[in-house]
Amino acid sequence: MREKFKSILILLLLSVTIISCNRDQPQQQTNIIEISPDSGPKETVVTITGIGFGEDINLASVFFNGKEAEILTLTDTEITAKVPPQAFTGLVTVKIGNAEEAVGPKFTYTISVVESSIVAGGAQGSTDGASTSARFFSPVGLAIDSQDNIFVVDTGNYRIRKITPDGVVSTFAGSTAGFADGTGTSAKFNSLFGITIDSNDNLFVTDSSNSRICKITSAGVVTTIAGGTAGFADGVGSNAKFQAPAGIVVTKDNILYVADQKNNRIRKIMPNGEVSTFSGSSQGYLDGTKEAAKYYWPIDLTIDAQGVLYISDTYNNKIRKISTDGTVSTIAGSTAGFANGDGSVAKFNLPLSIAIDANNSLYIADYNNHKIRGIDTDYLVRTVAGSTQGYLEGAGATAKFNHPFGVAVDSHGNIFVADTGNNRIRKITQE
Repeated sequence: MREKFKSILILLLLSVTIISCNRDQPQQQTNIIEISPDSGPKETVVTITGIGFGEDINLASVFFNGKEAEILTLTDTEITAKVPPQAFTGLVTVKIGNAEEAVGPKFTYTISVVESSIVAGGAQGSTDGASTSARFFSPVGLAIDSQDNIFVVDTGNYRIRKITPDGVVSTFAGSTAGFADGTGTSAKFNSLFGITIDSNDNLFVTDSSNSRICKITSAGVVTTIAGGTAGFADGVGSNAKFQAPAGIVVTKDNILYVADQKNNRIRKIMPNGEVSTFSGSSQGYLDGTKEAAKYYWPIDLTIDAQGVLYISDTYNNKIRKISTDGTVSTIAGSTAGFANGDGSVAKFNLPLSIAIDANNSLYIADYNNHKIRGIDTDYLVRTVAGSTQGYLEGAGATAKFNHPFGVAVDSHGNIFVADTGNNRIRKITQE
């Protein structure tokens, strides 16, 4: 009996060893040879040809630009998958079980549905109220808080306006032209320009003609945190000087970066109010180190989750990038004009406000082209919406804008536009 039990135990141990050895065998390397088609809209069925895909569809994952796709069929050498919505342009990758991810060619995504609609505004004025009965005077900047309230830099009215998610417009801060810290309408600004918002829903604005950077709490309390006299000087608080400060962005660590327009520099403001020069030297155009780089009236900037800054270098008609190692490079744009395409093939005509979404796609208000442009993660420039100058709601290129200035993106991927010449706040829904 003991010998029989020992034989059974040996057989069991051998079986476990064999199974374990099989599991430890390295999987066949997965490789992608080609994809077809290599462009199209959402739900396009793409055939991925390669090797090492296996036979178990449950072990396979396919991604288009990082977004997981639905797999329709699978063999060891071929996968068919459906392009997910809002994948945008990027690489196709395949992951099979524990094997190393296989990286394939780029799939060029075509956005199939883009709709423009009005949020608020109409004729020029300063009226608070519901949606289209409200009036603005040359709105230029936008920021969106954690509750999806939209804050508008209503520069012609010297005010910050607030639009609730149900479309009610009110005056949040500011009154007549001048300078005064204070609460709500007791505060005064002169030529407001840029706006950003931190994780606690504090607003930061550039009061361009007053050469100041101001903070506005969620309760509407306005204080000056830096600047006061036009010029150029680093320093703390009021000792610092700016010359027509424009765009502003805040990091997750509450550090501010400001496009100091007429000084042709990017300035940095620490939480204690200390101002330093982050990038730029004299007027011109030069890539390289952040200190040696040259800009020509940089007007706005945004930042991604990794801390990379993107800048609208307006009079150079280019979009610039400052990497985390301090290297400045040009990612898109050349001479003034209009053209979509890769990098330096693309053309802008006074790119102004710039915003970034959760997928690291950039959106630019192309002021003199009357269009909203997009730049995907591979720096392919496209037209999101807009055609000729005018006012018209509609899909994609049928929509019309009149010198759009500000852009912002909410947590749902909707793009909001300060359509300055039309005195309206517009919304662009992509798919």
